[in-house]
Amino acid sequence: MTESRRRAAGPGGTARGYTAIGAEPAETTGKPAETLGKSAETSRKPAEAGRKKASQPSAAKGRQQATGGRQAGASSPGGRPARLPTRGARSGPGDAANLGVAQANHAAQDLSARLSALASLVQIGSAKAAEAGGFDEQLLADARELLTRAGERLRLSAGHTVVSLAGGTGSGKSSLFNRLSGAEFSSVGVTRPVTRDVHACVWGVSGSGPLLEWLSVPNRYRYARASALDPGEASMAGLVLLDLPDHDSVMGHATDQVDRLVSRSDLMIWVLDPQKYADAAVHRRFLVPLAGHSEVVAVVLNQSDLLSPAQAEDCVQDLRRLLDAEELHDVQILVTSAASGAGIDELRKVLIQTVSERRAAAARISADVDAVSARFERYGAYPAATDEQRLADTVVPGGAAERLGVEFSRAAGVPAIGDALSHATELRALDYVGWPVTWVIERLTRRDPVRKIRLGRLWAELRGVSAGPSGAQQADIDNALTELADEVTASLPEPWDDTVRTAVRSKAGQIPAALGNQIGDALPASTEVTGWWRLVGVCQGLLLGCVIVGIAWMIAILGFGLGHVGDSVPWPFSRLLLLPVIGAAVAAALWAGWFIGNQAAGRVRAQAAAEQEELVQLIGRRLVVVADDLVVVPARQELAELDRFRAELRIATGAAEPAKLADVWD
Repeated sequence: MTESRRRAAGPGGTARGYTAIGAEPAETTGKPAETLGKSAETSRKPAEAGRKKASQPSAAKGRQQATGGRQAGASSPGGRPARLPTRGARSGPGDAANLGVAQANHAAQDLSARLSALASLVQIGSAKAAEAGGFDEQLLADARELLTRAGERLRLSAGHTVVSLAGGTGSGKSSLFNRLSGAEFSSVGVTRPVTRDVHACVWGVSGSGPLLEWLSVPNRYRYARASALDPGEASMAGLVLLDLPDHDSVMGHATDQVDRLVSRSDLMIWVLDPQKYADAAVHRRFLVPLAGHSEVVAVVLNQSDLLSPAQAEDCVQDLRRLLDAEELHDVQILVTSAASGAGIDELRKVLIQTVSERRAAAARISADVDAVSARFERYGAYPAATDEQRLADTVVPGGAAERLGVEFSRAAGVPAIGDALSHATELRALDYVGWPVTWVIERLTRRDPVRKIRLGRLWAELRGVSAGPSGAQQADIDNALTELADEVTASLPEPWDDTVRTAVRSKAGQIPAALGNQIGDALPASTEVTGWWRLVGVCQGLLLGCVIVGIAWMIAILGFGLGHVGDSVPWPFSRLLLLPVIGAAVAAALWAGWFIGNQAAGRVRAQAAAEQEELVQLIGRRLVVVADDLVVVPARQELAELDRFRAELRIATGAAEPAKLADVWD
């Protein structure tokens, strides 16, 4: 035991009114101070009991006394009232307690929703981290660390508030700790380092063991107030006061301890001295990163006994100027002297208020969530938009699938396919409705000597469209996808512009084959022979037969009538007067066959044109389905993920309540 600790100890060498955490409650005269190292299991067993005792009469009494103390109001020498956590109007101690419980429950529910939303942000961001310009890995790591730390803190004793005294060597931090604790537990001095390890003093030990384990407070430096407390001490029940190692310690492990404990404390009190209150190391490393944590940060200008009132006022004004320049406008400044006791009562009131309201842990975590979620905002940024537009879903422009279907039709040559099918239909129909005489003349004039071969190749080409990518030009498809991606991602923040663009093109390699398959399925197996084709064919055959018979008859008359070939020839084959009549009949049959063939061909062309239009429309509808399935749906899913991210971000930042946004992603 150090000399300073012996001075604070009573008979037997222990501090009166104190006991080591894990020992039996001390009597009024005190019991030997033992460390928690001998009773680690004992400290874990009352963890649940500690939560239950948080609402027992002693704690309620402390809150009522703290309420009375706050009504007087504490102010700093800087002329600005000391900022205390927000509280509602009260009509009496009972109403204040009920209101505090209600506010605490609401804050806990709100914090739970915000942590859940932050977890969703991390999940979404982790999935996008590998993308070009994706989420910052350090941000995701910080968010995961916060979620882990918050979960651990919320599972520990809710009836205790962790308050840390932090500062540099010679600032009087340990002296303040001893003054508030009522005993010289922590060594004091001006040489570096003085405080090498964290010290803890606990008011109300029940349930604090696991919390101190989480804070990694060494067993030999854990102390607790005894159960027989005076009314002033009872109002601080639930306080875990830490004396942190000097932040400017030459001991490397001490610096790591300060960083860890600063992040785990519910209320941070930075102790500065008149000589080093503007120390850049403190401001840049610790205070500036805590901007936005004003509710759980306080600054104490200690050693005021070394200053005159005017000098103290000047120091406070200059310190306020520094804090304001660092966006720490609402951080309260208290002026104290551990040597004379000046300002200690005001500091104690702050501790009592913080402990009695039981909101510091949630407020600290909430402030940390504010800081981390604000770093996610650039990933959910909006273009200039109204609030209604911000709440609206981000969607693929209307008609995108239809426009892509048109582009895919061009790329796959669907109009040419329709023309080819129309031509094949006409060629096929001529076999039935065409006038054979015209057909013979065309063959003799060699206008289409390989028609049958050409028809077979045409159908082979049409059926070959379903073979795959050769049925469509990949470059044309890529151009269509690029145009759509540019339109959709024009106003999206990073990395969503890249992820949506990737989603649009994610199945580009499957598109040509899909187009070919759809076109092949839409094509008929072959040109269907309709009934009227056959009827016209029969008619044309009869007319051709008549022409042949007529010509043969005329030849017979010429042979028998003029050439006098044979005797006893029947008169129909020898009367020359019949030649004009038969010739007219043959001419009529030829004209009739030609006329019917032309009329039938016109009707065939009209039918082929209608079938061509129907086929093109059918293929167009099928290609729209391809565009929707392979392009629009992936893009829509990615945009839906962006909407979910933005909705979770609004909850995490506290910009909206979960209930109001529950239907955004449902």
